Amino acid sequence: MARNKNKQNKPKQGHKLVWFALIVIAIPCAIVAMVLLQSIGAQNNPVTGNRFSKNDCNPGISKSDINKVLDSIKGNVGSIENININLKSATLRININADDAADEGTIASMVDQAYEVVNQILPIDTYFTNKEDSKMYDLEINIYNWLVDDKHPEGQIYIQCTKTGAGNRVVDNLTSPKDKDLVNSITRTGEIIEEPEQPAPPEPIEYDVYGNPIYGYDEYGNPIYEPITE
Repeated sequence: MARNKNKQNKPKQGHKLVWFALIVIAIPCAIVAMVLLQSIGAQNNPVTGNRFSKNDCNPGISKSDINKVLDSIKGNVGSIENININLKSATLRININADDAADEGTIASMVDQAYEVVNQILPIDTYFTNKEDSKMYDLEINIYNWLVDDKHPEGQIYIQCTKTGAGNRVVDNLTSPKDKDLVNSITRTGEIIEEPEQPAPPEPIEYDVYGNPIYGYDEYGNPIYEPITE
């Protein structure tokens, strides 16, 4: 009786182990479920980020600065038909549609004038040159006489000036080939190349009993079934 009484009084530990195991299993399952729910909720949203640190692009270019550049270019650069300035991804882009009559020299001069206007309002060394501990803005100036369309199929002049924060100023005529010999070798001239006329195939002199054409006979009197060519 005493032994049975001791067994009845002994505490049971089985249910505690079961609850502990359930908790251990439930924690990673809950984490996975939260990740899945967050992924499903954000699957239609774009992934955005920022490649600049808090020290980059300081001082910043404001909307007021852009308007000053726009007004100054309009007032100091001639032969402008249309102008657009925008600041995206830390790049200040100035797009100028010059008069259709503007030649390459005129557009090249406009590029220099627009660059100088920017330098007066937003000094190149301050806003468009990287520092030791920070990255700064890039500058891009595009000037062209027209966009290629049905009215202007050819003859476009497009000069681009770029100044990256990590590099020097570069001016490039995008419509002038750097290697004219290479361009001439791959450009279609539109000339029609006439192929030489092929001679008509010889006619058979007769046919054998099976309907095969005979084009002649050799010195032994055997029929020749292949066309005879000179």
